[in-house]
Amino acid sequence: MQKVKIITDSASDLPNEYFEKYNISMLPMGIVIDDKTYLDRVELGADEFFEIMRNNPKSLPTTVMPSVETIEAEFTKNLDTYENQIYVSISSKGSGAYGIAKIVKEQIEERLGKPSNITIIDSLSYSVGYAIVVKEMARLAYEGADYKTVMNYYENRRKKIDVLMVVDDLMHLKRGGRIKPTVAYVGEMLGIKPLLTIKDGLIDSFGKARGKRRAMEKMAEILISKAGKPEETEIWIVHTNAQDDAEEFKKIVEEGITPKEITISQLGACIGVHMGEGLIGVIYDTA
Repeated sequence: MQKVKIITDSASDLPNEYFEKYNISMLPMGIVIDDKTYLDRVELGADEFFEIMRNNPKSLPTTVMPSVETIEAEFTKNLDTYENQIYVSISSKGSGAYGIAKIVKEQIEERLGKPSNITIIDSLSYSVGYAIVVKEMARLAYEGADYKTVMNYYENRRKKIDVLMVVDDLMHLKRGGRIKPTVAYVGEMLGIKPLLTIKDGLIDSFGKARGKRRAMEKMAEILISKAGKPEETEIWIVHTNAQDDAEEFKKIVEEGITPKEITISQLGACIGVHMGEGLIGVIYDTA
């Protein structure tokens, strides 16, 4: 019997196959485009989102957290079915999902008059940066692991995850207030690409490169120098509608390391809203 239920949100960009394979529940974020709200990955897929953005370049899409009703329904149905349920959320510094889930938990416990079986984790990460851990937590839970085992795995694995990214279009970062307009303008003019990572729950710049190819080479150099044992290293290469660049980056990585597995995955609308098309990222375990 499965003792622990794993829940995450659509912003995790975890491939659909794992939701089905390991009995993971998904709380859909909302994507707002021209005053219309779509349920991420339910009413709006990644391909559809990027097509809408290409056809409407002046649109300024935004994201909204899962609804209170959706979160409450998910938590409530798991109260008597599992010994524990664990929701791993997108970073609280980039979304209100974690905060609203905590409020829903408190309301449920007030109604019950006792503590519940709900645990809410702030991943302090984005997209596959936390999905890579959620996947293995869910595998353990599906195979019958207890709450302590799953939580210990999370605490140990999350400390090892590193995320590196480069974006094509600096204007999306400018709109989101993540870089100054002058920096975005000069970067676009000179072909400067900022190298990004996740630090303390926020997307942060740690360097730059002239051109995307050089940026990918720099990311590969960092990965190769920091990765754990190759035979144990799981690498995820992610992109926003940039499959060819992702394949090229994979070749660059393989010139320097032969990992256990390399997965290439398309990211969805939640990250696309803030990063635009052309992002290339890599998620891996450090030594």
